[in-house]
Amino acid sequence: MHSHVDLLILGGGCAGLSLASRLSELGKEAPQVLIIEQKETYTNDRTWCFWDIEEPAYQSLTSHAWSKFEVANDNRLDVYNCIQHQYLMLESHHFYQNALALIGSNANIQLMLGQKLLSDPIKTEQGWSIKTGNSEITATQVLDTRPPKQISHNDSVLWQSFVGYEIQTESDFFSPKQMVLMDFDHTFKSGLAFIYILPTSEKKALIEFTVFSERILSKEELIEDLNKSIAQKIAGSPYEILRVEHGTLPMGNKLPTKNSDPSYVFAGLFEGGARPSSGYAFQRIQSWAKKCAHSMIASNTLCTLPRDRWLQSFMDGLFLMVIKKNPTIAASLFESLFRKCDLKTVVKFMSDQASIPDCLKIIRSLPPRPFIEALPRFIIERLYNRFRLN
Repeated sequence: MHSHVDLLILGGGCAGLSLASRLSELGKEAPQVLIIEQKETYTNDRTWCFWDIEEPAYQSLTSHAWSKFEVANDNRLDVYNCIQHQYLMLESHHFYQNALALIGSNANIQLMLGQKLLSDPIKTEQGWSIKTGNSEITATQVLDTRPPKQISHNDSVLWQSFVGYEIQTESDFFSPKQMVLMDFDHTFKSGLAFIYILPTSEKKALIEFTVFSERILSKEELIEDLNKSIAQKIAGSPYEILRVEHGTLPMGNKLPTKNSDPSYVFAGLFEGGARPSSGYAFQRIQSWAKKCAHSMIASNTLCTLPRDRWLQSFMDGLFLMVIKKNPTIAASLFESLFRKCDLKTVVKFMSDQASIPDCLKIIRSLPPRPFIEALPRFIIERLYNRFRLN
């Protein structure tokens, strides 16, 4: 079978489905779009969280909200009230169901599941050409959201690796109104490690063991620490594992993919979708999807994920450098941030909505010495990487 489309989206993950959903809302005005995804079905395989500030996208689909959160370091435990800007959880199966319904309602948008590309797209006179197991497709434009085929430890300043269980306990151990944002584990020596707990009832919670480190950590390397953390949190009581989450996010991707042809654009986690200093990605991707859909309507062109503003990029980069060189003090930096800065400012900064005064408040809340010491090397590496990109 041979067909031609206006836009071919490679990868039906968060970025691909988000743009397709935006384009589906255009009705008959939508371009002819085909999404090709290797997986055969969608499952509840991940969880996205974000703060309730400035009407975040997909807020209506979130399944749980927390009005308090904890930050624990050594024997110190701080509880923060975030009722004004609650922490929201979006389960992936709700996002997938919504996206599939939107795509299914528009005849111009099609999704092909269980399809594996036989080769990378090739530029021809008809546009970009690809072959799958039973189809040959050409497209005027291509959006490639697939992760890189090969990833090395050196491709990012740091990596956020995590594994988590959603568990069901026999007794009440959790408060469904209070989550654990960071509970630092100083026994872990290969990076900054902390426990992240999202309770949805007294007996059910998603518990993740998360590490910021210079190298990518596998699921198997983190399972033992996760099991130990869960045993501590529920005093060794029995529990049932409902599902498992595992992932790796770049924190400061060094070399985003570039293509000189504007009709072939890359997007997704490894193209700026993940916030360097935190790994938060969902709302960044939604903001890009909205802008990209508008660009398709206005000028029939795709757009890449926008670069962060200079000050935010500088602060994120320097922060990662400090964590990389001083992992033992990283926990105290996060602790200081929440203790000394007002919560709304921190939430705005984490949500890519901080003003210059907000950024200055963030800077004043952190101890200056480690940042001053890291600054010369950070500037040198930043200039070197810019030279490489150019």
